[in-house]
Amino acid sequence: METENLSRSYLESLSSADLIRLADDYGIDVPDDLNRRFIIGELLEIAAELQRETGDEIDIVGGEAVPVPHQLPESFNETHIDVVLRNPVWAFVYWDIKESDLARLHDDIDFSALLLRVAFFADGQDGTPEESFDVQVSFSDREQYVLLPAEKRFFRIDLMAQFSGKPEEHLAVSRKVAIPVGSDVLNGVVPGRHVALPALVALSSMEDLLRMHYEQHRHSFSA
Repeated sequence: METENLSRSYLESLSSADLIRLADDYGIDVPDDLNRRFIIGELLEIAAELQRETGDEIDIVGGEAVPVPHQLPESFNETHIDVVLRNPVWAFVYWDIKESDLARLHDDIDFSALLLRVAFFADGQDGTPEESFDVQVSFSDREQYVLLPAEKRFFRIDLMAQFSGKPEEHLAVSRKVAIPVGSDVLNGVVPGRHVALPALVALSSMEDLLRMHYEQHRHSFSA
């Protein structure tokens, strides 16, 4: 195998957190709208540059030769969806669709769209969502970051097939995930609104931290 393929298979086997740490080690500035493909591409470019400079095959993990696992398949041929919280604002969704389902949807003349339905629940035991919104994805997509609105408690993401002239179909359903709840003292702190913080909280430089968070993550604040 080519060195790039070996490196790519290893990087794709890492978790997003491990990719971020590896990118930090090599001085790669990871943007707020984190994308695994972006990080993997940047690391592969560094590996290729090091190989050109040294003429040796470079394994970018720790600068030492380490065994690289077998290349992972693009699909495990199952229809499945799952979700991981990056933080209380962003959720990372990943899914797979088996070949027979893809072929069936391709051949269905009534098929119109593939969707991620983000549904919110007041309680972890509720079966009916309070509200939801849809994110359209393509057949080739297998991952997506979703921005979660404020003041929600639980959510679930369904992989949906939408049709014209007949009911939509649930292809896969994720587990229900609890969204961490912040301190009641800080929940009302938004840009432009003054909140009287308790003395101990004020001494912790919390206002400066909140201002920094707003400057770096404006998209997570609603008007």
